[in-house]
Amino acid sequence: MTTPALISASELQKIVTAPTTKILDASYGLPPLPVRIGDARAFDIDDIADPAAPLAHTVPDAALFAQKVSALGISNGDTVVVYDRSGMHMAAARAWWMFRLFGHDNVRILNGGLPAWVEAGLPVTPLPDDLPDAPAGQFTATLRPELLKLKEDILANIEGKNFLLLDARDGRRYSGDMAEPRPGMQSGHVPGSLSAPFAELIDAQSGLLRSKDDIRAIFAARNVDLSRPLACTCGSGVTACVVALALHEIGHTDAAIYDGSWSEWGGDANLPKKQGLTP
Repeated sequence: MTTPALISASELQKIVTAPTTKILDASYGLPPLPVRIGDARAFDIDDIADPAAPLAHTVPDAALFAQKVSALGISNGDTVVVYDRSGMHMAAARAWWMFRLFGHDNVRILNGGLPAWVEAGLPVTPLPDDLPDAPAGQFTATLRPELLKLKEDILANIEGKNFLLLDARDGRRYSGDMAEPRPGMQSGHVPGSLSAPFAELIDAQSGLLRSKDDIRAIFAARNVDLSRPLACTCGSGVTACVVALALHEIGHTDAAIYDGSWSEWGGDANLPKKQGLTP
């Protein structure tokens, strides 16, 4: 049976002190806070990454991932719960996808992140000024290549059409009407890809991932053919994971991530780009 991707604040409260529950704060690009949920450790997507790659937070190999998460005190038998301090997109879904990419399906995302935990009136714990190392875990990683897309796969798919690529960026970036936030990036989208902005999948008022019915309706309105194999892209491989998370919630557990995303594609003048609202 597929492990649910989401866990509510009340559900997490029931297991927060269990010795096999390992909580990770995967916040990215956010200011630090002096508090955490339980004994959460920081999961830094720029540290748990390929140190030789030219792009930030490129996925590491299995050996390095295993080394890094073992140092966080995580073993293969643990339940991993990931949250971020802003809610749902920076970058709990990326950490969730990385664990699954390396064979660990028992990983959950706190729906609504730290704000949902605080809104529920649940306690936070002080973050020590000098956080001691966690007792080492024993984690073995096995890459699941079907969850990862590389530039070569995306290029071949423009003609081969073996999978449908969903672009999680703002629709104006997809169309090329908004300049890219990273310097040196061309505008537009991968030819053949569909616009599927991640922000539509998160309820703006509650900060929670939308209901399954809402998710299905959003994808239907975007003309996403859910019968096809699916892959997701974005600016740098972070918010694409929110789209993969939403797909997972409605039963499509095998959506892949284009790791380089627009940071790689938009930065290469030799790769084809398309402007406008059509794929």
